[in-house]
Amino acid sequence: MIYLILAIMMFSVLFIAAVRMLIRQRDVNFFEYDEMLNEELAPAVSLLMPVHNSENVVVDRVGRLLDTQYALYEIIIINDGSEDSTMQRLMDEYDLLPIQSKVHYSALGRETGQIRAVYRSMIHSHLIVIDKEYGGHMDSLNVGINMSQYPYFASIGQATVLERDALVKIMKPVMDALPGEEIVACSGRVDMANGKCPYASTQGNTSSERALSPLLVMQTIEYVRAFLISGIGLVRYNINMLLFTSQAFGVFKKNRVMEIGGYKTNTQVGHMELVMRLHKHMKQMNEHGRIIYIPDPICSVKVPETWGQLRKQRADWHRKLANSLWEQRSMIGNPYYGWMGMVSIPYFILVELMGPVMEISTLILLISGMWLQVVDVKLCLILALLLVLYGSLLSACVMMFEVWLSRRAYTFREVTRLLLYACSETFWFRPVNNVFRIRGLLQVAGYGKKDSRNEKE
Repeated sequence: MIYLILAIMMFSVLFIAAVRMLIRQRDVNFFEYDEMLNEELAPAVSLLMPVHNSENVVVDRVGRLLDTQYALYEIIIINDGSEDSTMQRLMDEYDLLPIQSKVHYSALGRETGQIRAVYRSMIHSHLIVIDKEYGGHMDSLNVGINMSQYPYFASIGQATVLERDALVKIMKPVMDALPGEEIVACSGRVDMANGKCPYASTQGNTSSERALSPLLVMQTIEYVRAFLISGIGLVRYNINMLLFTSQAFGVFKKNRVMEIGGYKTNTQVGHMELVMRLHKHMKQMNEHGRIIYIPDPICSVKVPETWGQLRKQRADWHRKLANSLWEQRSMIGNPYYGWMGMVSIPYFILVELMGPVMEISTLILLISGMWLQVVDVKLCLILALLLVLYGSLLSACVMMFEVWLSRRAYTFREVTRLLLYACSETFWFRPVNNVFRIRGLLQVAGYGKKDSRNEKE
């Protein structure tokens, strides 16, 4: 009961903080970015996208990047030891020729996979392709950092679909930074690519049934809740507490990432570990670098459409969360690291990491206690009410605010269905999702078998 009350209080504070900020911004146009497109002072950015065995989609992915609207940027595609015709597709489509002259190279100080060749497109001068031996996603990003020439770089997931003005949106806070303020990383809202919105018009779309599946709707609710609470809520008062950037799309200041040695190639940690090291490094250097989150959508990703895919994804996410927190355990509860050590990391441990264990344990104790008739009925009702408030009602409030805030006109039928799905979360989706996440914890402890899935995927 104490745990649930504390969790509800934390969620409520973050939700209210996010709501207050977004309400103030709702009627103000903060996103007139046209003037930045030709702004000479706009920081140049290197877009890094690793690809592996992507012959069927790589041309489309690169084409979307080439359509990006921004003043000055380069695109670096890192072919991570593909065993199919990915490299050949790139060479044929973009007329790639090997770079004979000396290429730009930064000494990151971390060993990377061997580079076979570096190519430049004869059609698009700002498109560079690196062909390397397989080393994994993080290793490919390190190679891209070494080859990049601009002061900021953006890591882009292979399945990420960027908005055309994504770079303009995400770099605006860097340009708007006050004197003495340094933005070392920036991320933003990620939407679903599966139909964009599960209730968007599907006229002429043969996949309308799939777009309306309960699994996709619940993931939409999750993404919106994470956007409000774990994203906007943690940066509401300019307190440096953001613990993550999206693996789908995030921008980093290159020199700061190089100072900490780039990405760790350990596949058991993700982008969160890099962000935590940046926080730690800036504090140790007595610098005031900020990691921020913008409320505007910047990209979309395809989410799992089957329970099997969701199980693998959530176990993997939770395993990486646990390992990342363990890697930087010296920051936990350490007042030297300020809000990050005393509030943000404990929040992620208690609510995000241990939340599934607490929720499932509570359900098991309630059911077994009532069956054995050894618990107080009133206590059971209070706990059940708190579980519903903690899950379903909070999700319903988040979705109602999203409907009110959105520029899209929802119908009464759509709003009703969203509300019903959100209210039902505690009774079916949340328990199953928690079991998947506990599976990730068991894998960290060595008690669970990891999904038999090729690491290269």
